[in-house]
Amino acid sequence: MNLIRYTLLLGISFSLACQATKQLSAEAIEQQATTAKKNGEWLQAAQLFETLYQRSPTDETANYEAGTNYLKANHLQKGLQVLKSFDPQYDNKEMEWNGRLARLAKAYYKTEQFAEVQKIVEQYVYPKMYRGLAREHLKSLIQLNKSEVLAKYFLQYQQSGIYDDKGKSTNLGFLYRAICNELLLVGEQELLNKYAAAYSEWANQRLPKDQLNWAIASFYAQTYDTAILYLQAAIEQEKSPRHQLELIGLLGICYAKTNKVTQVKTQLDKINSFPALPPRHDTFGAKWYHQARIQVALGQYDQATQLLQQAIQQKSEFWSNRFKEDGLLKDVFGQADFELLVKENQ
Repeated sequence: MNLIRYTLLLGISFSLACQATKQLSAEAIEQQATTAKKNGEWLQAAQLFETLYQRSPTDETANYEAGTNYLKANHLQKGLQVLKSFDPQYDNKEMEWNGRLARLAKAYYKTEQFAEVQKIVEQYVYPKMYRGLAREHLKSLIQLNKSEVLAKYFLQYQQSGIYDDKGKSTNLGFLYRAICNELLLVGEQELLNKYAAAYSEWANQRLPKDQLNWAIASFYAQTYDTAILYLQAAIEQEKSPRHQLELIGLLGICYAKTNKVTQVKTQLDKINSFPALPPRHDTFGAKWYHQARIQVALGQYDQATQLLQQAIQQKSEFWSNRFKEDGLLKDVFGQADFELLVKENQ
């Protein structure tokens, strides 16, 4: 769609939304926004949260939610515009971390303004590094081909720790997986081998309790026959349905890479018949998404694109580690149907 026309239509849509909510209280608007977000209506949620933010420009939470939901709806420039508009003097300095800055970094990453992500990190004054910001930072350094700076900051995050949105320390598997995916995405095989080996060494020290990271590290090392054994073991141990589904998908890719067609079909069938996930994870269209990854590994690009379309129909969050950010989907990039799918959902 023409950018000017798109911006005009989005502006009209937002104006209509504002008119519809003009007489509502802030509490009523927030309730509507929260319901829209829960139901995967990302654009509606974004517009409602933006209304709240416009009523109260010092409301950091409303700004965060508006920007986040615009990104989920794949309205990237609008999400960036909203997040950038927040006056930093109103940042909550009493917090130990700042998740809104991570969303701003995500918006810069997705609009390929990678140097801006590094600026956010350099100006970050909070004692706890929010893990989402650390992830976008390391990914951006890879995109900028700054391998030495990447190593420096990764070591820094190892030493200082990374934290989730509850302020809890998160293990480094979160960053290792992001690094390996990004290196796979940009085709830096030598550096991928290096970080996959480091990931494996780190994961080995966490055995036998943490089979998940050990299996995924082996997958990124691309030792697929070995990874098959580790993935099978991890699936048996894993209690989280979401992680089980991811591991089954990776196992299917390993079988595809080693030409074990019968076993590939078994994994596709397992995913297709997988029990319903909790609502938060069903919104990712996860069952269709993981099948699509396997189909890409098989070279079945048409089937993969059809499955990704089904993921979108399940109100999939069209962002982190999805579609254009997924190194395991890169072989389908450039295919006409896939590119049309991406364009239609912008």
